[in-house]
Amino acid sequence: MRKNVTKIMLIGLAVATVFALGACSKYKGFKKDKSGFYYQFHGDIHDTADQPEIGGYVAMLMSMHAGDSTLIPMTPNQMLVDSVYEGDIFQAIRMMHVGDSATFILDGPMFYEKMMDGEEYPFGEEPIYFDIKLLQVVSKAEIEKAQAEYQAQLDARQELEKTEIEKYLSENPGLKQQPIGVYVKSVKKGTGDKVEPLQTVKVHYTGRFVDGTVFDSSVERGEPFTFTVGAGKVIPGWDATVSEMKVGDKVTVLIPSDLAYGDGSMTYGSIPPYSPLVFDIELLEIVKE
Repeated sequence: MRKNVTKIMLIGLAVATVFALGACSKYKGFKKDKSGFYYQFHGDIHDTADQPEIGGYVAMLMSMHAGDSTLIPMTPNQMLVDSVYEGDIFQAIRMMHVGDSATFILDGPMFYEKMMDGEEYPFGEEPIYFDIKLLQVVSKAEIEKAQAEYQAQLDARQELEKTEIEKYLSENPGLKQQPIGVYVKSVKKGTGDKVEPLQTVKVHYTGRFVDGTVFDSSVERGEPFTFTVGAGKVIPGWDATVSEMKVGDKVTVLIPSDLAYGDGSMTYGSIPPYSPLVFDIELLEIVKE
């Protein structure tokens, strides 16, 4: 009986050893996630702190390397948490808590194929390593709330523009609405040639908000501005205005935001969303080719 018990114990130990060996990682000190990547946490795990979620936002320190090549040194990084494929870096980051530090090992060729628009992976079958310290998490709900608040501000700003235009027109008589929607007043009549489509012109201008604040001026810089009319190189209100001018003309034009910079997304903060703009424009010359 004792021999049988001993035999059973030995068989059980052998089976347990097989399972233990099967669970071991090929990277020393790393564990393997069921989705395929390997991970190792460093120092304390802050398991009561916030974790990232899909659709949320993270701020972190991150480096990336493959073999002896550093692809990204340890630098601050901010990103929206997504889900691109099973076992991607986003899934790895979602294991972390704010304050955690970890290293993740991912399949290099797969990462490049899925995350780098199919760009060829230059390191053969080498894995790709990510060292990450998670600094901050913003939840999906917080982002959606901020987006809703910002959209409400945009809507209010867009509605206010109508009032600003009406007020400016009432205080500055003589501006006539043109078919495209700009309001133009002639300040000085020129006697030169009229501009033709796709001609290059040289102008002086001063740009103001409707409250009179100057935001840009070639006059102040002492350097005329040159551009090709109708080539889409300037805002639509400019193309429409200058295309009707003659050399020597000087006009004041009020341009609604839909013919200027719209919601402000393309101005990098220099001009607020839905801002009607006023320009004094003088056509100096048509540049001869």
